[in-house]
Order: sequence, then C-alpha cells, then structure tokens
Amino acid sequence: KRAITNGYSFWMYSPRRFGKTSLVLKAFETLREKDIITIYFDFYNVLNADDFARKYSQVLVKNLFSWKMGVEKLTRKVAEYFKGLYPKFSIDALGNSTLSFETQNIEHQSEIETILNVPEKIAGNKKICIAFDEFQEIYRIKPFIINWMRSNFQFHKKVSYIFLGSQQSLMEYTFSDTNSPFYEYGFKMNIEPISAEDLTKYIKKQFKKTKQKINDDTIKEILSESRCHPHFTQHFASFVWEMILQDENQENPGFKDKWLNRVIAGQSLIFQNIYDQFSLNQRKTIIAISNLKKNDKLFSGEYRKKFNLPETSSLTATINSLMKKNLVQKLDGSYQIINPVFEEWVRSL
Repeated sequence: KRAITNGYSFWMYSPRRFGKTSLVLKAFETLREKDIITIYFDFYNVLNADDFARKYSQVLVKNLFSWKMGVEKLTRKVAEYFKGLYPKFSIDALGNSTLSFETQNIEHQSEIETILNVPEKIAGNKKICIAFDEFQEIYRIKPFIINWMRSNFQFHKKVSYIFLGSQQSLMEYTFSDTNSPFYEYGFKMNIEPISAEDLTKYIKKQFKKTKQKINDDTIKEILSESRCHPHFTQHFASFVWEMILQDENQENPGFKDKWLNRVIAGQSLIFQNIYDQFSLNQRKTIIAISNLKKNDKLFSGEYRKKFNLPETSSLTATINSLMKKNLVQKLDGSYQIINPVFEEWVRSL
C-alpha cells in the first residue's frame, strides 16, 4: 500500500492461485478511501490487440468517467480522450450502458497509444494506480504492445502501474533482461508466503465451524505437502475434512497416504495427459526435479548421471521449456515443480 500511495510502479510474480490478485485488490479497497483511483485489468482472456483495446477502454471509462452526466454528455467527454476511435454508447433493456467504437480493428500503434495515455491525461490532481494481471499474456496477444506501453508509461507522472504474472520466465525476462523494453521499469515486490502458524489457525477455525477436530500432526502433514501454498492447503484440507467426517482415524499411520492418494487420483488423468506430451528429455528432467533433495544439485555430474540427464545446454533448454509451460519454477537457486500434487504424481512414476 505504501508503494502505491507513493506512486511507485512494481511487478510481482507468483504461481497461479497463490493469492497475489487478492492481495492487490484488498490493498485497492483500502486505497480508494485515500482518494486514489484504482483500476484492475486482467490480460488472461484477451484474444488480440483489438480485443485488448476495447476491453481496456471499457474498464477505463467505467473507472475514470462519471456515468451520472447522461449518455450524450458522456459520449462527448469520452470522445475528447479517445480521439479518432469514434466512441458511442448503447443502452440495453435493463438500462445498462455499453461502450463501443465505430473504428474497426483497433490495433495500430497510434490507436493503442491513445488508449494507453487516457489515464494520465484525465488524472488531474488525483493519483491513479492500474494493476495488469497475467501480464505475460501480452506476448501472446501482440508483443509490440509492450514497446508502446514502455515508451508512453515512462512519461506518466500521475499514474503508477502494478504488473502481476504467473509465468516466471517471461516475467523475469520482461523486467530483468537488458533486451526487454521494460528492463528495470519498476521494482520487484516479493510475495511472502502465508506462515504455517497463520494457516494452522485458519484450518482449525474452518474445522471448528463444522464441529470437526483436526490434530496438529495432521495439519503439519498438510502444510508439508502443500508448501503453505494457500490453494493447495485448502484443497488438501478439504480431503482431510471429508475423511474425518467419514470417521477415518487420524491416528492411523496410513492416514496421510490415504488422503494424499485420493488427492492424486483425482487429477491423475490430467497429469497423465500432460506427461504424455513431454519429450524424452522433458520426462527425464521433470522426474529428476521431483526427486531433488535439499543438497542435491540438478546440474552436477553425479545427479545428471543418476537420472540420465542431457548435457548442460540441453538440460537448460529443457528446464526453460518446462518453465514456459508453467510447470516448474526457480526458487532459492534450485528448481521445483509448481504443483505439489503433480510433483507427488511424477515422483511415483
């Protein structure tokens, strides 16, 4: 919140469903009380440059213009800022207004830049913060947009930006590679994982609501397997809750294996389909990564020999391909399969 209040731009990476979006939206709720205009835009379902232009414009108009002034006045006002795009509004039977543009195929640089500069032009004395979620998708939509963003955003004084992404390799390239237009644009904000202590309290609270009791050892096993990832913690806890509800004994030595096997079985067909599409090197590498222990070195001669891994250059290329598929991440100098359930499934091969 302090970074946003001070007008800093920054970027954040974490795997999907880790909570980064919720974190930003929660901060936005607080900041609106400080008269900071906050805007959220998700790239995930954007099809192409034209689709981006229209969807982003809708979001900007919704958040930056007063709809109380009436359709005619609003149309004139919007036309001042979206010059050359010929905006118009239509009203449905329920009285909902929708923005559209008479211009076909909005994808040229001048048209996109007109839209990108609307927040800065309209800001006045107010601060605006815009969060772009799944920002790495821009490379799929139209890579040139990132160049246009950078060349215009650098002159924005009243607008700050948050870039959220779930694909580590592309986010790192975008903001850390000297060849990227966004090199050193904004700083990296790390997302600290929720502590085991807080997750323990949360799990106990949720079980208590349904008058079920969960042992501390069972919670520790859940958190060990989920690595304190919020989504997987909830997912595993739901399986445990169901088993306890069915009078399964937590004290049984095989209790952990039983709930974990159920979790894996529920997704085994998906995992098998992913694995079937791997090349031979990808299969060897994903298995090797799933078996990494604390002091193991993936690139060491000994470890490569143990799992019959390719030479360094081929291994690096294979890891990068798995990272692009959003299956593997680099963490604290080592590699890790992002989905702990998939990791267990691979380890069992």
